[in-house]
Amino acid sequence: METWRFLASGIASLAMTLVGAALALNVRGVTEWHVRRSMATTNLSRRRPVQHLARFVLLGRVIGTAFAAVGLTFLVVLSYTVLTDQPMRTVK
Repeated sequence: METWRFLASGIASLAMTLVGAALALNVRGVTEWHVRRSMATTNLSRRRPVQHLARFVLLGRVIGTAFAAVGLTFLVVLSYTVLTDQPMRTVK
């Protein structure tokens, strides 16, 4: 059994879950910070009024919820695979 694939999958799904949860729950203003940085990078902050910031924050929270759900699903599938001692399926 190749252990590195299970470890990499576990780390990636855990990171995806944590980042998604941080965006979805707006932990310590992560979502607002991310939206402001994105808007500054693309120069949207000059073209759009501040009222549009709320829409982008809401969109970021929805996307964060999707990331958290997918990451959690990957963790459940990975845990099931490890507990049943099945080999990890690969595409070749």
